[in-house]
Amino acid sequence: MSKNPKLAAVEQYIKALTTHDMVAIANLYADDATIEDPVGSDIINGKDAIIRFYEVAFSSGISARLDGAVRICANHAVFPFIVELNPGNGEMRIEVIDQFTFNDDHKVVSMKAFWGEQNITTP
Repeated sequence: MSKNPKLAAVEQYIKALTTHDMVAIANLYADDATIEDPVGSDIINGKDAIIRFYEVAFSSGISARLDGAVRICANHAVFPFIVELNPGNGEMRIEVIDQFTFNDDHKVVSMKAFWGEQNITTP
């Protein structure tokens, strides 16, 4: 039995964040996708703007790891994970829960990141 494509997408996302794999990130998103990171901030629209968003994240030395089970329901995947900026130097750690909404082609059409100041730790 093959792996659920939504679970595979989440695993690919976490790996791409850590390896700074922009091709993998771009392949996850639909051309008209949106990102709201964190929820309540301005929405980023379209793949070009999304790529710019991740270029900034990659420039900060980001890494990520899952911090619990991935929940899959209908066309959504929700997952807790830890983001570290400049890991090893302990610059910043953020506990995040992301929600991916997928289209019928298993591309992410919406990513919402749930985190706030209470989820950030610094040395």
